Amino acid sequence: MAAWRHMLPPEMKPAQARAALTAVIRRSLGAEGTFDAQGWLRIGLSGHQPALGENYISTGSLYLCSTALLPLGLPADDPFWRDPAVATTWEQAWSGKDIPADHALKRQL
Repeated sequence: MAAWRHMLPPEMKPAQARAALTAVIRRSLGAEGTFDAQGWLRIGLSGHQPALGENYISTGSLYLCSTALLPLGLPADDPFWRDPAVATTWEQAWSGKDIPADHALKRQL
């Protein structure tokens, strides 16, 4: 949502947010067992993982993940789409690069 509203922190490039969102979407929605036989999402982070569910989670709750698709509403010439890919924070950290820590956004989105 921060990328869609152009509210990313200054140290995060829109293309970095795109790379991170793409990786998360591929990992979570591409996992075997993510969808049932009728095509509905199932509880889980990566595939069907019902033990991760809480008693208040319903099938509708699963669709909150669709907020990750909000950047699809950005125009093609937006930096989110236009700029070359930037390594994600975890890619930079695991490659040994000395990077500042990421922090939660505490602003209103």
